[in-house]
Amino acid sequence: MVRRGLPKWIVTVTLLTVRALSGGEPARLFVEPFGSKPGASGLRAAVVNVLQKNRSLTVTNDASSAEFILAGSGETYIKGYLGTNPRVRYLNSDARPVYGGFLSVELKNREHDTIWSYLVTPRRFGSEDISRNLAGQITRKLAQAVEAQRKQSKP
Repeated sequence: MVRRGLPKWIVTVTLLTVRALSGGEPARLFVEPFGSKPGASGLRAAVVNVLQKNRSLTVTNDASSAEFILAGSGETYIKGYLGTNPRVRYLNSDARPVYGGFLSVELKNREHDTIWSYLVTPRRFGSEDISRNLAGQITRKLAQAVEAQRKQSKP
């Protein structure tokens, strides 16, 4: 039998070496409330949920222990409905909601100076989870911004 791939110990040593060389410790981030508009609390919960899955960032519950602070505002709403039958001009059980909204965030340092900001709108239309859609877009860009900021601040 031909064995394919590398032995597990080589993979483990390689991963540990890469982690040690890349700084290793994840950035600590505090996420402030996103305001009181409709859907804002759901957007914050979705952002925190996606951030907790990211290995380069750690979400803290205390702003004083955080390396960065994420502030923002957002809103989600139903723009209209999409029906399966174009002849039906009224809202029925076959109609699917089409969501709209936005999420705008600012990344701040410990001194509360804004070092990065970004605005996203839904990538696709439809009845998928809009909060997860917006949170996914923000967290990808946020992780890149935090990494760039950490590289800049290192001597």
